[in-house]
Amino acid sequence: MIQRHIAARGLSAILLTGITAVATPVPGNAADWFQADLASESAVTPDIDRTGAGIPEQSLRIDPVVIDPIDSPSFDPADTASASDQFSGYSLADIESIALQNNPTIRAANAIAAKSEALRYQVGIRPNPILGYFGQQLGDESTDQHGLFIEQEFVRGDKLAINRQVLGHTAAAQHSETMTQKQRVLTDIRIRFYEAMAAQQQRDATLDFAKVANRGVEVAVDRRGAQEGTLIEVLQAKTLLSEVKLAAQQADAVHRGAWRDLASIAGLPEQTPMHLNDTLAKPDGVPDWELVYQEIVASSPEIAVANSIVCEKQSLLKRQKVQMKPNVTAQLGAGYDNGTNSGMINLQLSAPIPVWNQNSGNISAAYADYSRASENVKRIEQQIRSRLARTSQDFDSAWAAVNQYETEIIPQARESLELSEEAYEAGELEFLQVLIVRRSFYESTIRMIQARGNLAQASAKIDGLLLTGGLDTPQDYTDGDGIRGQSFGGQ
Repeated sequence: MIQRHIAARGLSAILLTGITAVATPVPGNAADWFQADLASESAVTPDIDRTGAGIPEQSLRIDPVVIDPIDSPSFDPADTASASDQFSGYSLADIESIALQNNPTIRAANAIAAKSEALRYQVGIRPNPILGYFGQQLGDESTDQHGLFIEQEFVRGDKLAINRQVLGHTAAAQHSETMTQKQRVLTDIRIRFYEAMAAQQQRDATLDFAKVANRGVEVAVDRRGAQEGTLIEVLQAKTLLSEVKLAAQQADAVHRGAWRDLASIAGLPEQTPMHLNDTLAKPDGVPDWELVYQEIVASSPEIAVANSIVCEKQSLLKRQKVQMKPNVTAQLGAGYDNGTNSGMINLQLSAPIPVWNQNSGNISAAYADYSRASENVKRIEQQIRSRLARTSQDFDSAWAAVNQYETEIIPQARESLELSEEAYEAGELEFLQVLIVRRSFYESTIRMIQARGNLAQASAKIDGLLLTGGLDTPQDYTDGDGIRGQSFGGQ
Protein backbone atom coordinates (compact mmCIF):
# COMPACT_ATOMS: atom_id res chain seq x y z
CA MET A 1 0.00 0.00 0.00
CA ILE A 2 2.92 2.37 0.63
CA GLN A 3 4.13 1.81 -2.92
CA ARG A 4 0.62 2.32 -4.27
CA HIS A 5 0.35 5.59 -2.36
CA ILE A 6 3.69 6.74 -3.73
CA ALA A 7 2.62 5.87 -7.29
CA ALA A 8 -0.66 7.70 -6.73
CA ARG A 9 1.23 10.79 -5.59
CA GLY A 10 3.38 10.56 -8.70
CA LEU A 11 0.37 10.25 -10.99
CA SER A 12 -1.35 13.13 -9.20
CA ALA A 13 1.67 15.31 -9.83
CA ILE A 14 1.61 14.32 -13.50
CA LEU A 15 -2.04 15.18 -13.86
CA LEU A 16 -1.66 18.46 -12.03
CA THR A 17 1.19 19.18 -14.36
CA GLY A 18 -1.12 18.48 -17.27
CA ILE A 19 -3.91 20.69 -15.95
CA THR A 20 -1.60 23.60 -15.46
CA ALA A 21 0.89 22.82 -18.19
CA VAL A 22 1.47 25.62 -20.60
CA ALA A 23 2.50 25.97 -24.14
CA THR A 24 6.19 25.91 -23.45
CA PRO A 25 8.13 26.65 -26.64
CA VAL A 26 10.09 23.77 -28.05
CA PRO A 27 13.32 24.48 -29.97
CA GLY A 28 12.87 23.68 -33.63
CA ASN A 29 9.69 22.02 -34.81
CA ALA A 30 7.55 19.33 -33.30
CA ALA A 31 9.21 16.62 -35.37
CA ASP A 32 12.61 17.48 -33.88
CA TRP A 33 11.18 17.26 -30.39
CA PHE A 34 9.56 13.92 -31.19
CA GLN A 35 12.84 12.42 -32.39
CA ALA A 36 14.58 13.51 -29.20
CA ASP A 37 11.69 12.29 -27.11
CA LEU A 38 11.62 8.90 -28.77
CA ALA A 39 15.20 8.36 -27.71
CA SER A 40 14.36 9.39 -24.16
CA GLU A 41 11.29 7.16 -24.15
CA SER A 42 13.34 4.13 -25.05
CA ALA A 43 15.45 4.89 -22.01
CA VAL A 44 12.39 5.52 -19.84
CA THR A 45 10.48 2.40 -20.84
CA PRO A 46 12.90 -0.52 -21.17
CA ASP A 47 11.80 -4.08 -20.82
CA ILE A 48 9.13 -4.32 -18.18
CA ASP A 49 10.31 -5.67 -14.88
CA ARG A 50 8.30 -8.84 -14.31
CA THR A 51 10.15 -9.85 -11.16
CA GLY A 52 7.96 -7.83 -8.83
CA ALA A 53 10.94 -6.05 -7.31
CA GLY A 54 10.06 -2.89 -5.44
CA ILE A 55 10.70 0.53 -6.96
CA PRO A 56 12.51 3.18 -4.90
CA GLU A 57 10.28 6.03 -3.79
CA GLN A 58 12.53 8.65 -5.37
CA SER A 59 11.94 7.17 -8.85
CA LEU A 60 8.22 7.88 -8.57
CA ARG A 61 8.52 11.50 -7.54
CA ILE A 62 7.55 14.12 -10.13
CA ASP A 63 7.94 17.85 -9.64
CA PRO A 64 4.81 19.60 -10.98
CA VAL A 65 5.06 22.59 -13.33
CA VAL A 66 2.48 25.26 -12.60
CA ILE A 67 1.41 26.95 -15.84
CA ASP A 68 -2.00 27.37 -17.48
CA PRO A 69 -2.53 26.72 -21.19
CA ILE A 70 -6.02 28.19 -21.20
CA ASP A 71 -5.46 31.59 -19.66
CA SER A 72 -1.79 32.10 -20.55
CA PRO A 73 -1.00 30.23 -23.76
CA SER A 74 2.02 32.37 -24.59
CA PHE A 75 5.46 32.11 -23.08
CA ASP A 76 8.26 34.38 -22.02
CA PRO A 77 11.32 34.19 -24.31
CA ALA A 78 13.47 34.77 -21.23
CA ASP A 79 12.51 31.29 -20.00
CA THR A 80 15.57 29.84 -21.73
CA ALA A 81 18.87 31.39 -22.71
CA SER A 82 18.77 29.98 -26.21
CA ALA A 83 15.24 31.24 -26.76
CA SER A 84 16.13 34.75 -25.63
CA ASP A 85 19.13 34.78 -27.97
CA GLN A 86 17.35 33.54 -31.09
CA PHE A 87 13.70 34.41 -30.64
CA SER A 88 11.85 37.57 -31.56
CA GLY A 89 8.08 37.65 -31.69
CA TYR A 90 5.48 39.68 -33.53
CA SER A 91 2.43 41.43 -32.20
CA LEU A 92 -0.63 42.06 -34.36
CA ALA A 93 0.28 45.76 -34.61
CA ASP A 94 3.79 44.82 -35.79
CA ILE A 95 2.52 42.65 -38.61
CA GLU A 96 -0.15 45.18 -39.62
CA SER A 97 2.49 47.89 -39.93
CA ILE A 98 4.75 45.64 -42.00
CA ALA A 99 1.87 44.59 -44.26
CA LEU A 100 0.86 48.18 -45.03
CA GLN A 101 4.42 48.84 -46.18
CA ASN A 102 5.09 45.59 -48.04
CA ASN A 103 1.80 44.55 -49.61
CA PRO A 104 2.07 45.11 -53.40
CA THR A 105 -1.65 45.63 -53.93
CA ILE A 106 -1.60 48.75 -51.74
CA ARG A 107 1.25 50.22 -53.78
CA ALA A 108 -0.64 49.32 -56.96
CA ALA A 109 -3.79 51.03 -55.65
CA ASN A 110 -1.78 54.15 -54.80
CA ALA A 111 -0.33 54.16 -58.32
CA ILE A 112 -3.80 53.94 -59.88
CA ALA A 113 -4.99 56.80 -57.65
CA ALA A 114 -2.03 58.92 -58.79
CA LYS A 115 -2.90 58.11 -62.41
CA SER A 116 -6.49 59.22 -61.88
CA GLU A 117 -5.33 62.58 -60.51
CA ALA A 118 -3.05 63.08 -63.52
CA LEU A 119 -5.90 62.28 -65.92
CA ARG A 120 -8.22 64.64 -64.06
CA TYR A 121 -5.77 67.46 -64.70
CA GLN A 122 -5.20 66.45 -68.32
CA VAL A 123 -8.84 66.39 -69.43
CA GLY A 124 -9.37 70.04 -68.43
CA ILE A 125 -6.51 71.53 -70.45
CA ARG A 126 -7.47 73.85 -73.34
CA PRO A 127 -6.37 72.96 -76.88
CA ASN A 128 -3.09 74.39 -78.12
CA PRO A 129 -3.18 77.26 -80.65
CA ILE A 130 -2.04 76.61 -84.21
CA LEU A 131 0.59 78.82 -85.83
CA GLY A 132 0.99 78.63 -89.61
CA TYR A 133 2.17 80.23 -92.82
CA PHE A 134 0.09 81.00 -95.87
CA GLY A 135 1.10 82.04 -99.37
CA GLN A 136 -1.02 82.83 -102.43
CA GLN A 137 -0.33 83.52 -106.14
CA LEU A 138 3.18 82.23 -105.68
CA GLY A 139 3.62 81.74 -109.46
CA ASP A 140 3.49 85.47 -110.10
CA GLU A 141 6.29 87.23 -108.34
CA SER A 142 4.65 90.61 -108.69
CA THR A 143 1.30 89.66 -107.14
CA ASP A 144 2.25 86.98 -104.59
CA GLN A 145 0.99 87.23 -101.03
CA HIS A 146 2.67 85.90 -97.88
CA GLY A 147 1.66 85.87 -94.25
CA LEU A 148 1.35 84.12 -90.90
CA PHE A 149 -1.77 83.06 -89.08
CA ILE A 150 -2.70 81.85 -85.62
CA GLU A 151 -5.72 79.64 -84.99
CA GLN A 152 -7.45 78.84 -81.71
CA GLU A 153 -10.43 76.64 -80.93
CA PHE A 154 -12.66 78.00 -78.15
CA VAL A 155 -14.42 75.21 -76.28
CA ARG A 156 -17.98 76.15 -75.36
CA GLY A 157 -20.54 74.61 -73.06
CA ASP A 158 -18.04 74.43 -70.17
CA LYS A 159 -16.98 71.04 -71.52
CA LEU A 160 -13.46 71.09 -70.08
CA ALA A 161 -14.65 72.00 -66.59
CA ILE A 162 -17.22 69.20 -66.70
CA ASN A 163 -14.47 66.85 -67.88
CA ARG A 164 -12.60 67.55 -64.68
CA GLN A 165 -15.76 67.00 -62.66
CA VAL A 166 -16.12 63.56 -64.24
CA LEU A 167 -12.51 62.58 -63.62
CA GLY A 168 -12.63 64.17 -60.16
CA HIS A 169 -15.26 61.62 -59.18
CA THR A 170 -13.14 58.91 -60.78
CA ALA A 171 -10.17 60.02 -58.68
CA ALA A 172 -12.37 59.98 -55.56
CA ALA A 173 -13.39 56.41 -56.42
CA GLN A 174 -9.73 55.42 -56.79
CA HIS A 175 -8.80 56.95 -53.45
CA SER A 176 -11.68 55.04 -51.83
CA GLU A 177 -10.48 51.92 -53.64
CA THR A 178 -7.07 52.44 -52.03
CA MET A 179 -8.73 52.63 -48.61
CA THR A 180 -10.74 49.53 -49.48
CA GLN A 181 -7.60 47.64 -50.40
CA LYS A 182 -5.85 48.69 -47.19
CA GLN A 183 -8.82 47.43 -45.21
CA ARG A 184 -8.81 44.17 -47.15
CA VAL A 185 -5.15 43.67 -46.29
CA LEU A 186 -5.68 44.49 -42.61
CA THR A 187 -8.67 42.17 -42.34
CA ASP A 188 -6.77 39.33 -43.99
CA ILE A 189 -3.83 39.95 -41.65
CA ARG A 190 -6.06 39.84 -38.57
CA ILE A 191 -7.90 36.71 -39.68
CA ARG A 192 -4.68 34.88 -40.45
CA PHE A 193 -2.98 36.21 -37.33
CA TYR A 194 -5.71 34.80 -35.11
CA GLU A 195 -5.70 31.56 -37.09
CA ALA A 196 -1.94 31.23 -36.57
CA MET A 197 -2.33 32.30 -32.94
CA ALA A 198 -4.88 29.56 -32.27
CA ALA A 199 -2.72 27.04 -34.12
CA GLN A 200 0.26 28.09 -32.01
CA GLN A 201 -1.69 27.61 -28.78
CA GLN A 202 -3.07 24.25 -29.91
CA ARG A 203 0.38 23.05 -30.91
CA ASP A 204 1.94 24.15 -27.62
CA ALA A 205 -0.86 22.66 -25.54
CA THR A 206 -0.54 19.38 -27.45
CA LEU A 207 3.23 19.30 -26.99
CA ASP A 208 2.80 19.86 -23.26
CA PHE A 209 0.22 17.12 -23.03
CA ALA A 210 2.60 14.84 -24.92
CA LYS A 211 5.11 15.39 -22.12
CA VAL A 212 2.42 14.57 -19.56
CA ALA A 213 1.48 11.44 -21.52
CA ASN A 214 5.13 10.43 -21.62
CA ARG A 215 5.35 10.74 -17.84
CA GLY A 216 2.18 8.69 -17.68
CA VAL A 217 4.01 5.90 -19.47
CA GLU A 218 6.77 6.13 -16.86
CA VAL A 219 4.28 5.83 -14.03
CA ALA A 220 2.52 2.92 -15.74
CA VAL A 221 5.85 1.11 -16.11
CA ASP A 222 6.77 1.85 -12.49
CA ARG A 223 3.38 0.62 -11.29
CA ARG A 224 3.84 -2.53 -13.33
CA GLY A 225 7.27 -3.05 -11.83
CA ALA A 226 5.84 -2.53 -8.34
CA GLN A 227 3.08 -5.07 -9.13
CA GLU A 228 0.47 -2.34 -8.66
CA GLY A 229 -0.43 -2.07 -12.35
CA THR A 230 -0.97 -4.28 -15.34
CA LEU A 231 0.48 -4.68 -18.80
CA ILE A 232 -2.80 -3.33 -20.17
CA GLU A 233 -2.19 -0.05 -18.35
CA VAL A 234 1.29 0.24 -19.86
CA LEU A 235 0.05 -0.46 -23.37
CA GLN A 236 -2.87 1.94 -22.96
CA ALA A 237 -0.55 4.68 -21.73
CA LYS A 238 1.79 4.11 -24.68
CA THR A 239 -1.13 4.19 -27.10
CA LEU A 240 -2.26 7.49 -25.65
CA LEU A 241 1.27 8.87 -26.01
CA SER A 242 1.46 7.79 -29.66
CA GLU A 243 -1.89 9.39 -30.44
CA VAL A 244 -0.92 12.64 -28.74
CA LYS A 245 2.39 12.74 -30.62
CA LEU A 246 0.50 12.33 -33.88
CA ALA A 247 -1.85 15.14 -32.85
CA ALA A 248 1.17 17.31 -32.06
CA GLN A 249 2.71 16.64 -35.47
CA GLN A 250 -0.56 17.55 -37.15
CA ALA A 251 -0.91 20.68 -35.00
CA ASP A 252 2.63 21.67 -35.93
CA ALA A 253 1.82 21.28 -39.64
CA VAL A 254 -1.30 23.42 -39.24
CA HIS A 255 0.70 26.06 -37.37
CA ARG A 256 3.40 26.19 -40.04
CA GLY A 257 0.83 26.47 -42.82
CA ALA A 258 -1.03 29.25 -41.01
CA TRP A 259 2.23 31.12 -40.45
CA ARG A 260 3.28 30.87 -44.11
CA ASP A 261 -0.12 32.16 -45.17
CA LEU A 262 0.20 35.09 -42.76
CA ALA A 263 3.75 35.81 -43.92
CA SER A 264 2.65 35.84 -47.57
CA ILE A 265 -0.06 38.41 -46.96
CA ALA A 266 2.18 40.61 -44.81
CA GLY A 267 5.27 40.28 -46.98
CA LEU A 268 7.34 38.82 -44.15
CA PRO A 269 10.63 37.20 -45.17
CA GLU A 270 10.53 34.55 -42.44
CA GLN A 271 9.10 31.22 -43.55
CA THR A 272 9.95 29.60 -40.21
CA PRO A 273 7.16 30.34 -37.72
CA MET A 274 7.93 33.10 -35.25
CA HIS A 275 6.19 33.48 -31.91
CA LEU A 276 3.06 35.64 -31.90
CA ASN A 277 2.82 37.89 -28.87
CA ASP A 278 -0.88 38.46 -28.41
CA THR A 279 -4.05 36.91 -27.04
CA LEU A 280 -7.31 35.69 -28.53
CA ALA A 281 -9.36 38.54 -27.12
CA LYS A 282 -13.03 37.87 -26.47
CA PRO A 283 -15.54 40.56 -27.59
CA ASP A 284 -17.72 42.18 -24.95
CA GLY A 285 -20.89 40.56 -26.20
CA VAL A 286 -23.07 39.67 -29.17
CA PRO A 287 -23.84 42.87 -31.12
CA ASP A 288 -27.11 44.01 -32.65
CA TRP A 289 -26.58 42.73 -36.18
CA GLU A 290 -28.92 45.21 -37.84
CA LEU A 291 -27.04 48.05 -36.18
CA VAL A 292 -23.76 46.48 -37.30
CA TYR A 293 -25.08 46.36 -40.86
CA GLN A 294 -26.04 50.03 -40.79
CA GLU A 295 -22.63 51.00 -39.41
CA ILE A 296 -20.80 48.99 -42.06
CA VAL A 297 -22.83 50.52 -44.88
CA ALA A 298 -22.26 54.01 -43.48
CA SER A 299 -18.48 53.64 -43.16
CA SER A 300 -17.53 51.10 -45.83
CA PRO A 301 -15.03 52.40 -48.41
CA GLU A 302 -16.53 49.82 -50.76
CA ILE A 303 -19.81 51.76 -50.67
CA ALA A 304 -17.85 55.01 -51.05
CA VAL A 305 -16.32 53.67 -54.27
CA ALA A 306 -19.74 52.76 -55.65
CA ASN A 307 -21.20 56.16 -54.74
CA SER A 308 -18.28 57.94 -56.42
CA ILE A 309 -18.90 55.93 -59.58
CA VAL A 310 -22.57 57.01 -59.48
CA CYS A 311 -21.43 60.65 -59.29
CA GLU A 312 -18.99 60.03 -62.14
CA LYS A 313 -21.71 58.60 -64.38
CA GLN A 314 -24.04 61.45 -63.45
CA SER A 315 -21.39 64.01 -64.43
CA LEU A 316 -20.68 62.08 -67.62
CA LEU A 317 -24.38 62.26 -68.51
CA LYS A 318 -24.24 66.02 -67.99
CA ARG A 319 -21.12 66.14 -70.13
CA GLN A 320 -22.75 64.29 -73.03
CA LYS A 321 -25.71 66.67 -72.98
CA VAL A 322 -23.45 69.68 -73.69
CA GLN A 323 -21.34 67.84 -76.27
CA MET A 324 -23.23 69.30 -79.25
CA LYS A 325 -22.91 72.89 -78.13
CA PRO A 326 -20.65 74.02 -81.01
CA ASN A 327 -17.12 75.18 -80.42
CA VAL A 328 -15.89 78.25 -82.25
CA THR A 329 -12.61 78.23 -84.16
CA ALA A 330 -11.04 81.64 -84.79
CA GLN A 331 -8.18 82.29 -87.18
CA LEU A 332 -6.27 85.54 -87.39
CA GLY A 333 -3.71 86.10 -90.14
CA ALA A 334 -1.44 88.95 -91.18
CA GLY A 335 0.72 89.25 -94.30
CA TYR A 336 2.01 91.32 -97.18
CA ASP A 337 0.65 91.72 -100.71
CA ASN A 338 3.47 92.34 -103.19
CA GLY A 339 0.95 93.33 -105.86
CA THR A 340 -0.25 96.32 -103.90
CA ASN A 341 2.82 96.77 -101.75
CA SER A 342 0.57 96.83 -98.70
CA GLY A 343 -0.13 94.72 -95.65
CA MET A 344 -3.24 92.66 -95.06
CA ILE A 345 -5.10 91.09 -92.13
CA ASN A 346 -7.43 88.10 -92.35
CA LEU A 347 -10.00 87.03 -89.73
CA GLN A 348 -11.93 83.79 -89.98
CA LEU A 349 -14.53 82.26 -87.61
CA SER A 350 -16.06 78.81 -88.01
CA ALA A 351 -18.37 76.48 -86.06
CA PRO A 352 -20.09 73.16 -86.84
CA ILE A 353 -23.84 73.16 -87.31
CA PRO A 354 -25.50 70.36 -85.27
CA VAL A 355 -27.95 69.31 -87.95
CA TRP A 356 -27.47 65.56 -88.23
CA ASN A 357 -25.59 64.60 -85.08
CA GLN A 358 -27.38 65.51 -81.86
CA ASN A 359 -25.26 63.10 -79.74
CA SER A 360 -28.46 61.32 -78.71
CA GLY A 361 -26.82 57.88 -78.74
CA ASN A 362 -24.06 58.89 -76.33
CA ILE A 363 -26.60 60.60 -74.07
CA SER A 364 -28.70 57.42 -73.89
CA ALA A 365 -25.62 55.30 -73.23
CA ALA A 366 -24.50 57.66 -70.46
CA TYR A 367 -27.92 57.44 -68.85
CA ALA A 368 -27.76 53.63 -68.99
CA ASP A 369 -24.35 53.71 -67.30
CA TYR A 370 -25.74 56.00 -64.61
CA SER A 371 -28.66 53.63 -63.97
CA ARG A 372 -26.32 50.65 -63.79
CA ALA A 373 -24.04 52.43 -61.31
CA SER A 374 -27.03 53.29 -59.11
CA GLU A 375 -28.15 49.67 -59.08
CA ASN A 376 -24.61 48.57 -58.28
CA VAL A 377 -24.80 50.48 -54.98
CA LYS A 378 -27.88 48.45 -54.06
CA ARG A 379 -26.12 45.26 -55.13
CA ILE A 380 -23.16 45.97 -52.85
CA GLU A 381 -25.47 46.76 -49.94
CA GLN A 382 -27.23 43.44 -50.40
CA GLN A 383 -23.89 41.68 -50.78
CA ILE A 384 -22.73 43.20 -47.48
CA ARG A 385 -25.90 41.96 -45.81
CA SER A 386 -25.27 38.48 -47.22
CA ARG A 387 -21.65 38.44 -46.02
CA LEU A 388 -22.74 39.72 -42.62
CA ALA A 389 -25.31 36.92 -42.35
CA ARG A 390 -22.59 34.31 -42.76
CA THR A 391 -20.15 36.10 -40.48
CA SER A 392 -22.76 36.66 -37.77
CA GLN A 393 -23.57 32.95 -37.93
CA ASP A 394 -19.90 32.12 -37.35
CA PHE A 395 -19.68 34.73 -34.57
CA ASP A 396 -22.80 33.50 -32.75
CA SER A 397 -21.69 29.88 -33.00
CA ALA A 398 -18.18 30.63 -31.73
CA TRP A 399 -19.51 32.91 -28.99
CA ALA A 400 -21.83 30.18 -27.72
CA ALA A 401 -18.99 27.66 -27.77
CA VAL A 402 -16.55 29.92 -25.92
CA ASN A 403 -19.12 30.77 -23.26
CA GLN A 404 -20.05 27.13 -22.81
CA TYR A 405 -16.44 26.02 -22.49
CA GLU A 406 -15.47 28.85 -20.14
CA THR A 407 -18.48 28.65 -17.85
CA GLU A 408 -19.34 24.95 -17.85
CA ILE A 409 -17.27 22.46 -19.82
CA ILE A 410 -13.75 23.43 -18.69
CA PRO A 411 -14.71 23.97 -15.01
CA GLN A 412 -16.58 20.66 -15.01
CA ALA A 413 -13.70 18.85 -16.72
CA ARG A 414 -11.22 20.35 -14.25
CA GLU A 415 -13.37 19.35 -11.28
CA SER A 416 -13.82 15.87 -12.73
CA LEU A 417 -10.06 15.55 -13.09
CA GLU A 418 -9.44 16.67 -9.51
CA LEU A 419 -12.04 14.25 -8.19
CA SER A 420 -10.61 11.41 -10.26
CA GLU A 421 -7.18 12.06 -8.76
CA GLU A 422 -8.59 11.99 -5.25
CA ALA A 423 -10.49 8.80 -6.03
CA TYR A 424 -7.37 7.21 -7.48
CA GLU A 425 -5.33 8.10 -4.40
CA ALA A 426 -8.07 6.55 -2.26
CA GLY A 427 -7.98 3.39 -4.36
CA GLU A 428 -11.49 3.97 -5.71
CA LEU A 429 -10.55 4.53 -9.37
CA GLU A 430 -8.38 2.61 -11.80
CA PHE A 431 -5.37 4.13 -13.54
CA LEU A 432 -6.92 3.81 -17.02
CA GLN A 433 -10.01 5.71 -15.91
CA VAL A 434 -7.83 8.60 -14.78
CA LEU A 435 -6.12 8.63 -18.17
CA ILE A 436 -9.51 8.86 -19.87
CA VAL A 437 -10.50 11.83 -17.69
CA ARG A 438 -7.19 13.56 -18.37
CA ARG A 439 -7.56 13.06 -22.09
CA SER A 440 -11.08 14.47 -21.96
CA PHE A 441 -9.76 17.60 -20.25
CA TYR A 442 -7.04 17.99 -22.89
CA GLU A 443 -9.51 17.60 -25.76
CA SER A 444 -11.86 20.16 -24.19
CA THR A 445 -8.94 22.58 -23.89
CA ILE A 446 -8.06 22.14 -27.57
CA ARG A 447 -11.66 22.68 -28.63
CA MET A 448 -11.92 25.82 -26.53
CA ILE A 449 -8.78 27.26 -28.13
CA GLN A 450 -10.29 26.51 -31.53
CA ALA A 451 -13.56 28.21 -30.54
CA ARG A 452 -11.66 31.26 -29.31
CA GLY A 453 -9.78 31.40 -32.60
CA ASN A 454 -13.01 31.18 -34.59
CA LEU A 455 -14.56 33.93 -32.49
CA ALA A 456 -11.53 36.19 -32.94
CA GLN A 457 -11.56 35.63 -36.71
CA ALA A 458 -15.28 36.40 -37.00
CA SER A 459 -14.81 39.54 -34.92
CA ALA A 460 -11.90 40.58 -37.16
CA LYS A 461 -14.11 40.28 -40.24
CA ILE A 462 -16.73 42.52 -38.66
CA ASP A 463 -14.16 45.07 -37.51
CA GLY A 464 -12.73 44.97 -41.05
CA LEU A 465 -16.11 45.89 -42.58
CA LEU A 466 -16.37 42.39 -44.11
CA LEU A 467 -13.63 43.25 -46.62
CA THR A 468 -11.22 40.44 -47.49
CA GLY A 469 -8.88 39.68 -50.40
CA GLY A 470 -5.62 41.34 -49.43
CA LEU A 471 -3.82 40.02 -52.52
CA ASP A 472 -6.62 40.67 -55.03
CA THR A 473 -5.86 43.14 -57.83
CA PRO A 474 -7.31 46.59 -57.00
CA GLN A 475 -9.91 47.92 -59.42
CA ASP A 476 -8.94 50.54 -62.02
CA TYR A 477 -11.91 52.80 -62.79
CA THR A 478 -10.00 55.21 -65.04
CA ASP A 479 -10.70 55.23 -68.78
CA GLY A 480 -7.92 57.37 -70.18
CA ASP A 481 -8.32 60.95 -71.37
CA GLY A 482 -10.59 60.17 -74.32
CA ILE A 483 -13.25 62.52 -73.00
CA ARG A 484 -10.89 65.45 -73.67
CA GLY A 485 -10.64 64.56 -77.37
CA GLN A 486 -14.44 64.57 -77.60
CA SER A 487 -14.44 68.15 -76.37
CA PHE A 488 -12.82 69.43 -79.56
CA GLY A 489 -14.37 69.82 -82.99
CA GLY A 490 -17.97 69.70 -81.76
CA GLN A 491 -18.65 66.43 -83.58
